[in-house]
Amino acid sequence: MKKASILMIIGSMMLLGLFIFPMWNIRLGAPQYPDPLGIDIHVNGLKGESEFDIQNIDGLNHYIGMKTLPKPEEMWEFSVFPKVVLAMAALGVLIGVLGYLGKIRPIWFFIWFLLMGTLGALGIYDFNLWLVAYGTDLDPNAILKLVNPDGTPMQYNPPLIGHKKLLNFDAFSYPRMGGILLGIGMMLTAVAYFIGKKSQSKNNSRAMKNPGIALMIFLVSLFVTSCHSGPEPIHYGEDACDFCRMTIVDKQHAAQVVTEKGRVYKYDAIECMLNDLKDWDRPAIKYHLVADYQNPGQLTDALKASYLITDKIPSPMGAYLTAFATTQSRAKIHDSVGGQTLEWPLLQNKFEISN
Repeated sequence: MKKASILMIIGSMMLLGLFIFPMWNIRLGAPQYPDPLGIDIHVNGLKGESEFDIQNIDGLNHYIGMKTLPKPEEMWEFSVFPKVVLAMAALGVLIGVLGYLGKIRPIWFFIWFLLMGTLGALGIYDFNLWLVAYGTDLDPNAILKLVNPDGTPMQYNPPLIGHKKLLNFDAFSYPRMGGILLGIGMMLTAVAYFIGKKSQSKNNSRAMKNPGIALMIFLVSLFVTSCHSGPEPIHYGEDACDFCRMTIVDKQHAAQVVTEKGRVYKYDAIECMLNDLKDWDRPAIKYHLVADYQNPGQLTDALKASYLITDKIPSPMGAYLTAFATTQSRAKIHDSVGGQTLEWPLLQNKFEISN
């Protein structure tokens, strides 16, 4: 059991390689690029293989309407995944130590393996969703609008793994050292389970079943699986509106949408969000958020907010639309400037959108 426990500890600690090495790589090669352009995907962000690869890829993608590659603060995954990896590494080491001390049975090695396998599968699924969204959610006003032979818009999402032809580019997607270490670590934990099960002595088979230990492991597991996505702060003066592409600077009129999959869309005006929602064909929405006029920079639930349209308060895109967290705060402004008052259902009808 001690050998198996040592393998369990080593396998769990190999997850920490994700903080040193990239876990995945996407490389684009074409005749005009003798040195391929590459993106290394780390657990906490993206990095170009060479100094200017990110800028060059963004420059190429601009012509076909693809968004710029996300910064760490623009994707919830880059803040959640490191926490999950640390928690799973710590949980695996804890299980290994308890196994070494004879406090738990090898079945816990297998439980960790299943939990890590499930989280890994969810991570790959989420990664694939991002690839699809990245290659299909194109700016309709792009310089180049290319279509397939059947007339449908061309998609540019790279492969999850392997090779794919994108126009005159060859796209390759494969795991890197961090991902390889993760795979080896998981294999070691699986081997640890089988070795521990085979070598389990009579004393180990009667190992103390401490409910406190089981509860501790359960709570750590619950922490790992409870990580979820939510709203993100808007970086005023830096973030671009996902509808009109203008830089978001107005803290009193910004808006945000968060999908059930965790994707965040930011807008420089409430009207940009509403116009984007007219033809929404992306994952279901979890949060609709708008800036509270009387608390600049603070987002509030759009479905519960109160709205005012008045030419006395201009909004960035000319709809003169402003949101307030409460009807009382709106009433104070309305009494002084006048205008049309609306709640979310009437606002939906005005912009012809649905939840």
